[in-house]
Amino acid sequence: MSGERALSKMQIGVEGTGTPGTAVAADTILLGEHQPIKPDRKPVMIQDNIGVRSQFNRSRIDQYAVSDTLRFPHAYYQLLPLLFSLSLKGQVTPTEQSSGVGDYLWTHTPSLTAGNTLNSATLELGDDTQAYEAEYLQIERLRISSAINQGMDASPVSIEADYYARQWTPTSFTGGLSLPSHAEMNGKLAQYYRYSAWSAVGDSTEASSGMRGFDLQLMPGAHPKFFGSTTKTFTTHGQGFIDATLALSLEGDATADAIYDLMQAKTYSVVRLEILGPQIGAGEVHSLKVDIGGVWQDVIPLGENDRGNNVHTAILQSEYDMDGGGAKQIQVVVSTNVTAI
Repeated sequence: MSGERALSKMQIGVEGTGTPGTAVAADTILLGEHQPIKPDRKPVMIQDNIGVRSQFNRSRIDQYAVSDTLRFPHAYYQLLPLLFSLSLKGQVTPTEQSSGVGDYLWTHTPSLTAGNTLNSATLELGDDTQAYEAEYLQIERLRISSAINQGMDASPVSIEADYYARQWTPTSFTGGLSLPSHAEMNGKLAQYYRYSAWSAVGDSTEASSGMRGFDLQLMPGAHPKFFGSTTKTFTTHGQGFIDATLALSLEGDATADAIYDLMQAKTYSVVRLEILGPQIGAGEVHSLKVDIGGVWQDVIPLGENDRGNNVHTAILQSEYDMDGGGAKQIQVVVSTNVTAI
């Protein structure tokens, strides 16, 4: 029997902190879109002059590497601690906010001056015919976005996670896993706050009620390192510069116009993107809070038009707050009912 799309799935397991790259059994099913499995190696065709009418007579494969994207068109809060642990700041111990309720706070704010002990994972992809696994998976780009629907249709938050891993190996799926609990993220429940300094972050005054959509891109700096060794896969990983951009679509009101003035004056701003979800028992609500400090890089008044309404587009580029006393660039906090990744 040929493989069936209906029986395709994605599963993942977090590897030991002391043994990244040692494949482990999956313990979590991922709720997302199964992508084609791209090759992890590329033969180099060699052309020699050997007196025959054949262009190539030998080939070689020197290194293996997996590079692809995980896509979650309808993202859910329970997924976030895993993604941030594989990209921005790993080995986080969550703290329960209400005793016995199970509302756990995950702080993934990265250090800008030290290592962030990223986790690694083993991914299982495939169908009923064949499963494949890739070890030492980490994430090098996260994109979290939503366009708020202007009618009764859904406004899901989608996530793309660009990842690298060592190699694809045919395997068998880890069996007996149950579907995870999932509280979907709703772009309609996203809010945007703007502050003039890090010291003001947390004030509950919303900057604008006119946000129509957002596109957050996090570049955590994670990357593989290939050293000379006894294997053809990468040896270890590093973490370089941490960067973020936040693109907003805003109703063209006075609040949006004020951002244009901030861009012209190169005024430092701190922006909070907050997406709230359902309550966790009698405790806190599911939530994602991302604070980014930076300057407005590109502000376009009348950038879009929706049924006669002018819409501004604005992009905040993260920048280290060297002069304002904050010594910060990005903060990421998640509240959900996951106790471990």
